[in-house]
Parts: sequence; structure tokens; C-alpha cells
Amino acid sequence: MRVVHCGKFYPPQYNGGLEAVMVGLNAELVRRGISVTAVVSAWRSPGGVDEVAGVRVVRAAAWGVLFSQPVAPSLPSLLRREPGDLVHLHHPNPLGDWAASRDRGRPLVITHHSEIVRQRFLWPAVGPVVRAALQRARLVAIGSEQLLRTSQELRGFESKARVIPFGIDTARFALTPFVATRARELRARWQDRPVVLGVGRLVGYKGYDVLLQASRGLDALVVIVGTGPEERRLRALAGGRSNVVFAGHVPDEELPAYYHACDVFCLPSLSIAEAFGMVLLEAMACGKPLVTTALPTGVSAVNRDGQTGLVVQPGDAGALAEALAALLADQPLGASMGAAAKVVQAREYTAELMGERYVALYREALA
Repeated sequence: MRVVHCGKFYPPQYNGGLEAVMVGLNAELVRRGISVTAVVSAWRSPGGVDEVAGVRVVRAAAWGVLFSQPVAPSLPSLLRREPGDLVHLHHPNPLGDWAASRDRGRPLVITHHSEIVRQRFLWPAVGPVVRAALQRARLVAIGSEQLLRTSQELRGFESKARVIPFGIDTARFALTPFVATRARELRARWQDRPVVLGVGRLVGYKGYDVLLQASRGLDALVVIVGTGPEERRLRALAGGRSNVVFAGHVPDEELPAYYHACDVFCLPSLSIAEAFGMVLLEAMACGKPLVTTALPTGVSAVNRDGQTGLVVQPGDAGALAEALAALLADQPLGASMGAAAKVVQAREYTAELMGERYVALYREALA
């Protein structure tokens, strides 16, 4: 079987939630002997072809990014030229939607990672393109029942939908001697204070401004890993407080130590733009309790309120502060929820399970 993915970007040039899913899935496909190509846009570099962990990556030269969409005119022709038994499109990605809808010589499957939210004002223009891709697709994978029930874009296409939860390579987050040593170093740097960790791009829908408001008066250090366009505003909002650390970009090999060094993991997202939250799975693999917001997406499927963590209403800084304080004050409760989170992740959200389910999806599409 030969699979050709069509995405926005691909590591190591760019790392986001969608890209993390592609990399995790492709590792499983390669492990199963499946030929994998990814056709994507280049990120701040010329286009070209390279290989990443057994995956042929074809990067289309891009003129820039407009409304979160790379402007890469050559991507459709590059996709058509790549041989494969089927095309796997990763949405949201209007240019990819357009390219895949016109690649008519082979079956199309789509992973609907999330709705188009921040650029919804463009829907009159991009909506017909998205729907054309959905009409041509044989099957559409989506990460959770919650997002399927609330999706506006998939209305009328429910019969094509298959729920396939995302997953991670659990072994990557094991407490190895190196990770344990690095975690102890981080704890020492943070003066062994209780730690609330957030990991993600610093963009508006992530809700880090609400976390900063909630952290006022909280007897804990808030560590935020990531960079993005909101960084300057968030730093100004923090006002140089000693209980807030902006860790910036952390390399992949260092990230497990940050998870193991924290007491509670927080994802305070504000909108359905947070369709799943891969970082939740990473924190769960490290045995950490979660505090998340009540969103009608995969976030609510992953974090089970009262079992793997606590759930509050989006944008409610007071409720967020109370939930964080409750877990920090009751260490046995936090440990119990963290242990439950680790079990749930290992049982339901592994890359191996995701790969197995996608291979079955491909076979159904090819039948």
C-alpha cells in the first residue's frame, strides 16, 4: 500500500498539533511496511524533497502565509505527480482541500482535525472548496464523537465519518534516567515549588491569558512552554511576576522532563479551535492530573472530570484558580487522578492503536 498525505507543513520545519498527528501516524505506517509520502508547504525555507524517519517529504515552495494558510501555488501539481494508492488529506487546509478534490485518479480519505474557526469570516469563499473535498472523499476520520456531534462542516457527511482517536508513542515519555535527572534539575531551578505546566503555541484560543489571571494569588509556579504571536501580550499581562516562567521553545527530547517535573497540567483553551489537545495525552503518559475547559471537542473526551482531572468553564479564571488550587492542595487526589490518566492514555490513545485503525480505514476506502 502507498499512502500520499497532503498537509500544511511537516517537521522539523514546523511542529503543531496537526503535524504531531501526521508524524505519529506515519511512524506506525512505516513500521507496518507501508510506503508513505507527505506533500506539504515549505515553512520559511525553499521547497524541495527530503526524508524524515522513513517518510518522503515533498515541500512546495511558499510565498508566505495568509490567514494561517500557506500560499504554495505548486502544491496541487506536486500532489498529482506523487504516485500512491490513495490520498490522505489533513484538514483544515483549504489549499489541500482544493488540490485533493481535483486529484480524481485515486480514493481520498480526510482527517478532520478541527473546524475552521478563527478564519470563519472566509467561509463564503473556502466553504465550497471544503465541501467539494468532502463530497469526493470516500471516508472522513475525526478524533472524537464530541467533535463529530458539533461539527458544522461535516453536516450532511455523517455517513462517511469514522471516529479514530489520536494517539502518541507512550514510550517517548517514559521516566528514563536521563529524563529523571533533567526533571530534578528543573525542580531545583524552580526551587521545588508546586508547578502548573502549560504547553502549546502562544495563540489567543489557548487561553493562557486566563491561566495568568488564575495564577494571581496561587501558591504555585506557572511554567508555559511554547512561542507564538501572543507572547509579548502575555508577558505584559504577567507583569514580571516571580511565579510565572515563560520557557520558550523546548526541544522534543527535553519536553518529557518538563511534564515529569510538574504537579498539574493545564490546558485552558477557550474555543472549539482546540479540537483535541495532543499535549493532554503527553501529560497523561507522564502520570499528571489535568485541568481543562468544557469544550464540545475531543478535549472533553480525553479528560474525564473527576477521574483524570478537573474541568471548568472556558474563560472562568476564578473557577480555573479553584481547580488548580484543589489539586495542588490535595496531593493524594492529584496522584490518583494522574495514575488514572496514565491508564486511560495507555489503553485508548496510543500511536499503535491509531495506526491500526487508520490501516483499516484505508482498506475500507480501497475496497
